Amino acid sequence: MSKPTTGKGGRPSKPTDEKRTHVVTIKLNDAEYSDLLERSKTAGVKMAEYVRHGAFRLTIVSRLSEIEKEIAKGILNLSSDFNQAMTCFHQLKLRSAANKLAAVVDKMFEILKKLRPNKDTDYVCKNT
Repeated sequence: MSKPTTGKGGRPSKPTDEKRTHVVTIKLNDAEYSDLLERSKTAGVKMAEYVRHGAFRLTIVSRLSEIEKEIAKGILNLSSDFNQAMTCFHQLKLRSAANKLAAVVDKMFEILKKLRPNKDTDYVCKNT
């Protein structure tokens, strides 16, 4: 007696163009992970879906243009020359000139701090 053949049941396979075959791994600390988990639960989706949605619906825009980055880098590279000039001023006992130069450079670095990219704020996310 032969058994009747039936389908194996379950969900049908996805077409090849819809299958997700690549894995992207990111590292998070405990606070980041719990925040992401809470956000995905609040949204009512799995964490992978939440991250995927964020990755493809946001555009990351650099805070500084390439020209601004080059200018900031050039000014920061002058710091060793400045240090040598200050050393010469002190050796020649020109303290007032050294103090004025230091004040100018301090103001310059205040401006640079506003421009200088840093790892937490060097980009802006915008919804697309």
